[in-house]
Amino acid sequence: MNLTQTLSNIHIFWLVGGFVFLGIGVVIGEPVAAAVGIAAIITAIAALSVPSIALQLLIWGILSIALAIVLRGMVPKQAKDLHSNIEGTVTETIPKGGLGVVSYEGAIWQARCQISDIAITPRQIVHVVGRHGNTLIVLPTTFSEEPSDSNT
Repeated sequence: MNLTQTLSNIHIFWLVGGFVFLGIGVVIGEPVAAAVGIAAIITAIAALSVPSIALQLLIWGILSIALAIVLRGMVPKQAKDLHSNIEGTVTETIPKGGLGVVSYEGAIWQARCQISDIAITPRQIVHVVGRHGNTLIVLPTTFSEEPSDSNT
């Protein structure tokens, strides 16, 4: 096989390389590798009518960059929301079913107890279990016995 025959079948190299990179990108979950593979597959199709290797490399390079940008933008970013610390301190009473105030990660937040029939008193440590808008959803770390309302 001489160089002329190899260059005339260059689209096969683009195609094989494209599927290899696409497979690697899918297996390891890296969108840039998948973008390089997709760009190579498209370049293989273009190579059928574009004989210049330099022009094929230009097509592949531009497509790789453009597809990498697009695919990276489609990957969801991991939220940094409420992960570093899960405990806060109640600074104003959280009444049953109502809003109170909690000190959490150096800031003051409105907070609501996840269990609506529990009141949480100031200086009590709470677990932050979620967030709804600008309101933290909390649970007390300890549950205290409340006096009964009966007069017997």
